[in-house]
Amino acid sequence: MKKLVQSSLVLVLMVSSNLFGQSFMTSTNPIEFSKNIPVRSVDAPDRAKLAEEDASRDRQGLLYRIGVARLTNVNTANSGIWTTLANGDRQWQLIVNAPGAEAISFLFETFKIYGSTTLRIQNMNGLDVHPLMTSADVQEHFRQNAALCFGDKLLLTLTEPKYTTPSEIDMDRIMYNYRSTGNAPVQKINESDVCEVNVNCSPVGDPWQDEKRGVARLYVVEGTQAGWCSGTLINNTASDCKPYFLTALHCGVNATAANMNQWKFYFGYEAPTCVNPTTGGSLASHFITGCLRIADAGDGGGNSGSDFLLVKMGTANNEATVINQLKSTAFNAYWNGWNANTTVTTGGVGIHHPAGDIKKISTFTGTTVSTQWGTAQGSHWRVTWASNTNGYGVTEGGSSGSPLFNGTQGYVIGTLTGGGSYCTSQTAPDEYGKVAYHWTNNGTAANLQLKPWLDPSNTGVLEFAGSSNPCSGVGLTEIEDNSINIYPNPANNELFVDITKSNIQVTLIEILDLNGKLLFSQQLSKDTFIKLNTSSLVQGMYQIRITSDLQTFSKRFIKN
Repeated sequence: MKKLVQSSLVLVLMVSSNLFGQSFMTSTNPIEFSKNIPVRSVDAPDRAKLAEEDASRDRQGLLYRIGVARLTNVNTANSGIWTTLANGDRQWQLIVNAPGAEAISFLFETFKIYGSTTLRIQNMNGLDVHPLMTSADVQEHFRQNAALCFGDKLLLTLTEPKYTTPSEIDMDRIMYNYRSTGNAPVQKINESDVCEVNVNCSPVGDPWQDEKRGVARLYVVEGTQAGWCSGTLINNTASDCKPYFLTALHCGVNATAANMNQWKFYFGYEAPTCVNPTTGGSLASHFITGCLRIADAGDGGGNSGSDFLLVKMGTANNEATVINQLKSTAFNAYWNGWNANTTVTTGGVGIHHPAGDIKKISTFTGTTVSTQWGTAQGSHWRVTWASNTNGYGVTEGGSSGSPLFNGTQGYVIGTLTGGGSYCTSQTAPDEYGKVAYHWTNNGTAANLQLKPWLDPSNTGVLEFAGSSNPCSGVGLTEIEDNSINIYPNPANNELFVDITKSNIQVTLIEILDLNGKLLFSQQLSKDTFIKLNTSSLVQGMYQIRITSDLQTFSKRFIKN
């Protein structure tokens, strides 16, 4: 993230003895490998020099770097050892040693395996540190990235069943990941700053349970480095489920098409509650590999425009597969809506992955201010964060590209370029490239605009709803519980809650503000039609929380 320089900055590191890793790491009992397996070692980078460079990069607002590439030129012919198993299968093995790395990412320039061939990656305790790779992981361009395999000494085992077409494996680089991975010699969790608020904290996160499902953590490969950014799955007026993902250009301003084939988009990487988990389980297991550049601001990352980057996740030919993944129960993704109007908004949130950490939420109650990051006047929204019931969220490196949502609709109005907020400077503002400026203001060509892609039908609309399943052409309301009706919305002095069409038994009605502060509470028994007095509420957006005998529903309403 592009952080403004502060005269003093305190970095806070949360350290825990608990592992926030993937569910396939379940044991710590060492096992013995054959001593005949060759070891391919790479040089560890100069950590002091990296720290100095990272400080300079942060001041310049460059990609939040977490890894540097080491050249390997490894393939199954020049490295490792082949053996023939008793059943006739062939097996290739190699140990890769990257001393001191928190995690290794294996970047394959060529990844072709066939039939039932598998590639397994284990640590020296015999634990799988990446999901088993199969022919289903072969992309049409044949590049691949086995990202963030925890540990600095790992075993690769390629197993080819008898009579299977020989594999073609060429690993030109490994990424030596040295910080903000969630793993280290002393295992870490919650590496973002101490004041950050988990997105599932209640009540602050309650009204944003749809929108947060569209926000993902992005592992960026850019030449000889890797880093973290954030962004969101975004809807379009064709309602065709196109897997467009909106982030910031400075996250990958120099990334080539080949680099972007190896990007990773992690969905659902979040704590299930407000409490940081003691284990990550399978939270990091739901990812999309690769993307295609669709459009960007063409401004060098905010220097003369609004710093947006729109990509399509996956490859040119696997769109249907990617869409099915996103719609699956495992991903449970949400295509966020957007608002491209130039009018200011009062109140809203930012949802992001600071330092690549589990998903966080930051709230603002003031009004957005039109400003600029570089030379383009009116290209950005400036916001100042506010405390809420659960804490005081800010943004950090890794938050770049994350969406800013308005409070009235829950629509994306901006993408994070940078700013000066820290846990030690919570009232310093941050700046988001405006969706309104992304729309057509960065240039006349289609690849410099959002409009041709988010409004391909050329409807002329400047706001569009989000959806869990936009393939049908239905917007936000499809995911609401239609058996519960609240009206009028916007409300003046009265708000009615009608549950006569529902089979649930409502036990509690509550009204909260955007910061989660409880303003009204009423216990119920057998009521199916409730009238609420809203005359004392000031103008703005509120959350109504309805608790039943089965579950809790959250809906938003506006007070005029």
